[in-house]
Amino acid sequence: MQKSLRYAVAFAGNGAKDVTRRYCLKWYQIASQRVNSIWWDAVLAPLRDFEVTATSDSIHLEKEHTGSSSGHEQTKSLNISERAVIATRNSLEDMELETKALTEPLPTNQQAYKNHQLYAIEKWLTKDQVLHPKGPIVGFCSGHPVYPRTCVQTLRTRERWLREGLQVKINEHPVKELKRSSKVHKVQDPESDNYVGVNSKRTIELYGKWQLEPLDLPHAVNGIVPKNDHGNVEVWSEKCLPPGTVHLRLPRVFYVAKRLEIDYAPAMVGFEFKNGQSYPVFDGIVVCAEFRDAIVEAYAEEEERREAVEKKRNEMQAISRWYQLLSSIVTRQSTKSVNSKLDVQVGGSQNDEQSLACQQDVHENRPAGPSAAMPENHEHVFLTENQSFDDNLVVTKRCHCGFTVQVEEL
Repeated sequence: MQKSLRYAVAFAGNGAKDVTRRYCLKWYQIASQRVNSIWWDAVLAPLRDFEVTATSDSIHLEKEHTGSSSGHEQTKSLNISERAVIATRNSLEDMELETKALTEPLPTNQQAYKNHQLYAIEKWLTKDQVLHPKGPIVGFCSGHPVYPRTCVQTLRTRERWLREGLQVKINEHPVKELKRSSKVHKVQDPESDNYVGVNSKRTIELYGKWQLEPLDLPHAVNGIVPKNDHGNVEVWSEKCLPPGTVHLRLPRVFYVAKRLEIDYAPAMVGFEFKNGQSYPVFDGIVVCAEFRDAIVEAYAEEEERREAVEKKRNEMQAISRWYQLLSSIVTRQSTKSVNSKLDVQVGGSQNDEQSLACQQDVHENRPAGPSAAMPENHEHVFLTENQSFDDNLVVTKRCHCGFTVQVEEL
């Protein structure tokens, strides 16, 4: 089975160019099998520069002239003609590829017209598409008229056109009216054309671009920002700003405007979904242009003061936490020292008889000689390496004389 050629790359010098259009007559068959065109053009862009340099040599194309003209007039006409048709080999090749892209033959299969770049039939238009103007007809496919793809227009709702800074002209009727889905529980995307709001009609009214005009918003007068019924301004783009106003996208800037007693309106920039419902998203405020510099200057001072307060608060928290840590360490060491002394005293008083017996036994059994003499006023010394613990956290302390005492650790 013969497969269509998806890529053909020509090399010149150290560069390259995609010339698939020259060898592929049915582009619609391979368009879906190629990689993203934007990525592919970005990959070839560095190589294309080298290719242009290598194919920038000029080509002179002469036109034919009739013999009835005089010699002087013929020479003058020839010089003008030569200057007019001088072109580079690269530009001629680009013109050839562009011509092939715009003169692709009509497909014979109806499925090919669904996403064809040049042609369309009314059968495959989506619910938000329409033919305007409906013509010219460039051919037929199985009895269906074929129109240029440029005749296909996308329809949108009033709200969606407003986001692009356009409004529907007066006395214009919707091109299409679509019925809303009966599944009212279905979540709608505010960014889609099917989203019509909460208190909307039972139909979706769609309008074409030829029914629109630039958005005419009320001007800001006497420092008052024009607002909608909800008390804010919908800022889908810069075109949606009322004339004479600016959008300040600064955090906590409305506190400054309120402190300066300047009229402002929250800027709604979109929607977000939470628990199956859409909620407006606000970013900054809209104020009159004459107050922008004053607000920005006051905002900078307020932010500097806030950062100083925040820095001081962090320092105080750090000092407080260090104080708590050092106090805990001192208290722990003091408690540990007191407990150790009490443990030794309690152990000595409770085992006084054992201590005397131990001293007597050691005195009787100690070896003779001056180096092994044990003083009579011997005091028990419990070294850390001579201590042992059991499973009940009871510490057994041992003196080098053999005396032991058990203490429960707290």
